[in-house]
Amino acid sequence: MARKKNTVVKSSFSDAQLSEFRDILFRERQSILSRLRHSSVHLESSRQAGDEGAEIGSDDFIRETGIQIMSEDAKKLDVIAMALRSIENQTYGICQDCHKAISELRLKAKPYARLCIDCKSLREEQGIADSDDYR
Repeated sequence: MARKKNTVVKSSFSDAQLSEFRDILFRERQSILSRLRHSSVHLESSRQAGDEGAEIGSDDFIRETGIQIMSEDAKKLDVIAMALRSIENQTYGICQDCHKAISELRLKAKPYARLCIDCKSLREEQGIADSDDYR
């Protein structure tokens, strides 16, 4: 019996389109990194302030919310890094589940998407979380 080779599906986007998506992803990454730097400085300064009374509870809530946002941003940075690697590997825009092309419209709305609309919808129906569910 002949062995079937694993074939890698290559992106159908032109070099110019891939360059455009790369630029969008780089800008998004820079925006997140800037926000993370600002947030970490803000959290550190609020820790050092040492407020009293009722403000402590409020500050704790703000701090926890800030930490949650920073965690989501860190996860989003990982997904963006994967998208940038897929551009370099020429596999950008290929659905990780069905290996078909993700629509350009979807990628323009969510340039780090790893699933086509059909596979994304199927996962939602099945209640399966996905790594590109970021704001």
